[in-house]
Amino acid sequence: MHSSCRGDPKKKRLCPTCLHWDPRPEEMAGPGLGYCIKRDIVTMIRCECEYFEEATRSKVAAKNKKLYGEFEDDEEDEDES
Repeated sequence: MHSSCRGDPKKKRLCPTCLHWDPRPEEMAGPGLGYCIKRDIVTMIRCECEYFEEATRSKVAAKNKKLYGEFEDDEEDEDES
């Protein structure tokens, strides 16, 4: 458990709902560990973080668009077949 979560079991675990969280660390594995894109570190899930940004559908879509560019809609491709 990360030090920001100790002492109060009712604290909300922020990382799993954060835009900057990747739950699949490449070199380390274990429960509660993940990669924080914003901090550029493998870390345990935090309950307090100055970089927390809720991963809404629109924010995730915007982030993916920035990283990968735009893709044609799969539905459009199926209609053309």
